[in-house]
Amino acid sequence: MEFLLTCFAVGILVAIPLWIVWQRLGSRRALAAMRGFDPRDAVPCDIEAVALGARLLPDAPHTGEAAR
Repeated sequence: MEFLLTCFAVGILVAIPLWIVWQRLGSRRALAAMRGFDPRDAVPCDIEAVALGARLLPDAPHTGEAAR
């Protein structure tokens, strides 16, 4: 049992640094452009809830305004 726990601990100690290196150099190279992203250059946008021909809340009473 002690051998199994030792192998598990060594596996974790080896796997975590390898996983970090894989994330940095592995298959996610396409996201490297995000490193040069400056949030100050971002265009501000507002997200608003929209309901077209339906009620926004499922429990709200239907007033018939959407049918006009």
